[in-house]
Amino acid sequence: MSSLKEISLICLATLCVSDAFSPMHSQGKLRKSEKTQISRYLQLDSLKDDSDCIECLYEREDCDMDHNILHKTGNNDEGDSKLSLDKLQRRKFLSRVASVATLASLSPITANAYERSYPVNLDFANGDSSRNLETIREERISAQKSLAKQTKSDLVSDPFAFKDGKDVAASAVWGGALWLLSGSRSNPLVRPIANALYDPNTNKGAWLKDRNDGLFAPFPAAFSILMTVVFLILGVLTDRSLLLLSEGDSSAILQLAGVSLIGGASLELGRIASGEKMITRDDAERDMKLEQEFEEFAQKRLKVGEGGSVHRSEVISAFRRFYAKYRVENDQFPLNDLEIERLLRNWNKKSCNQESMSSAGFVKNLVINSQAEIR
Repeated sequence: MSSLKEISLICLATLCVSDAFSPMHSQGKLRKSEKTQISRYLQLDSLKDDSDCIECLYEREDCDMDHNILHKTGNNDEGDSKLSLDKLQRRKFLSRVASVATLASLSPITANAYERSYPVNLDFANGDSSRNLETIREERISAQKSLAKQTKSDLVSDPFAFKDGKDVAASAVWGGALWLLSGSRSNPLVRPIANALYDPNTNKGAWLKDRNDGLFAPFPAAFSILMTVVFLILGVLTDRSLLLLSEGDSSAILQLAGVSLIGGASLELGRIASGEKMITRDDAERDMKLEQEFEEFAQKRLKVGEGGSVHRSEVISAFRRFYAKYRVENDQFPLNDLEIERLLRNWNKKSCNQESMSSAGFVKNLVINSQAEIR
């Protein structure tokens, strides 16, 4: 529709331009015929809904145009008369094109941006027009209760029956949660079961000797599989027991198992970060040797109960100067500053010094014996 209007405007513009460059146009002003064409289009735009009025308008304008041309030809020469007749024919043609484009662009139907078609039947498919959110919610709750009741009845008839993958997943998650919550490889079930199956005096049970001494030792592959089976059984028992207590709400039990697994993993990370996990025999022997070396250093270089204070960095530097093997970091005798600081804290507690290390790293009532320093 908009393209047809553009065509009519182009025709009128072409008519005006052709008249502007004609010999009869003077002083760059529009004559009455051009003004009439423009005003006629404006009138057409206001008469969109009446096609008869548009036809009458065109006929009246054509008659006026013929009268004006004939009146002018009587006062001009023969050449001007011929030029005016050619212009008259051209105007009539362009006027007809503009009228056809305008009539074609008129639409009897008014455009509407909104859909005005509505469904014939507004009732529900099941004929229940009183359904609402409260009814749907009640139906859902009743369905969940019936499912929980059915699960409980199945548990009573066969406690170890797994209907779907959700039951298997819940038992496995509970097994992993119990493994992490009990301390993973340091849990209290390891030593009793291992002592019942292995002899610590044999090569096969040598790892059990370290376990009995409170040290860490890796499991054999067979014992790892056995512990996996044990905790899976514990997970099944936990899952079945909680299902009976919760009246068969399997979804809630699975969610509780997931939360317990996350909590157990957090506790395990905390044990590793705080150093509560058991260390191996090699690490225990190294720690014992470092404590003996620091005790020897403290007897010769540190003075307690004589006032003053010392910073931990001074003690660390003095300890490294006292032992040549620790002066620079190396792979043969690895020792970092944090380990020396830990040795200082432990020795300060054992030396009956009431002053602990401050947050800035200072220890009161403790000084370094500079006279005993090796120069």
